[in-house]
Amino acid sequence: MTRYRIPELASKYIDHEMIRRHAALPDFPDSRIRLLFGFLSQHRFAAAASELYSLAVSLVQLGLDTHDRVDTEAGDRGIKDMRERQLRVLAGDYFSSRFYQLLAGAGQIDMIRRLSGSICEANRLKTSLYVQAKDNSLTAEEYLDRHAGIRSILFDSFTILLEEKIRPLWNELLLTLARMEVLHEEWSLSLRGEALAGGWGYWHVLEAGSAEDRELLLQASAPDSAAARDLIERYRIQALLADKLAACADKFRTLAGRIESDRLAQEVLLIGDRLMAAAVPTSPMTGEMR
Repeated sequence: MTRYRIPELASKYIDHEMIRRHAALPDFPDSRIRLLFGFLSQHRFAAAASELYSLAVSLVQLGLDTHDRVDTEAGDRGIKDMRERQLRVLAGDYFSSRFYQLLAGAGQIDMIRRLSGSICEANRLKTSLYVQAKDNSLTAEEYLDRHAGIRSILFDSFTILLEEKIRPLWNELLLTLARMEVLHEEWSLSLRGEALAGGWGYWHVLEAGSAEDRELLLQASAPDSAAARDLIERYRIQALLADKLAACADKFRTLAGRIESDRLAQEVLLIGDRLMAAAVPTSPMTGEMR
């Protein structure tokens, strides 16, 4: 398998002083990129382009994630806020444009078409999620499912390149990994008292809480407020998210065990280990919280 060096290659496009100074960038989607790179590298129909494809989709994902950070609320803004907003928009556009350049330069027109279709689908899913959230018609489980689906949609573009027998396992691993990432972020937010600002905790309390506590959600949307801390503690938001994350990690390990290639199976297990180690202090992939 070719050495994994996608973050190094991507740094050529990401490390711009102006962008880093004025526009906080999202995290590099390393776990999903490692999973994609591992599967593509193991299959003869895709191995030759595994590095190109992984780099291209990492830049597309960064572009979409950067645009998601753009503040769209109306109101007066200071010059600094306006500059940061404009630079986020431009940074997202810049990252997205690089994927076209990379793939077009390699004559990968069909992959440009596939990824462009996935970008449209990602935006459609985000719009649908926004409408559901605005109508308060979302359950906590649907919240997780929608966000995991949005995170995995770009990577679905490469399913057709894999051998047919491995595609179902790839899809299940990808969706499970995306769900782990969402749960990791939600758990981290709960530690900072921010779990009720439209996140999983908000939808859980809205679904399972008393009428009085549902009213309190309006006050609890402020990060680290007393109301937020109270609801997070009483509804065991941190513990529930930790349990879900551990269960998801167990499923990921089980799925990895079904990979025929021992080398790829070990690579996939390491992806799960890294994510769990970054999320909470655990034993490797056991989900045991300490």
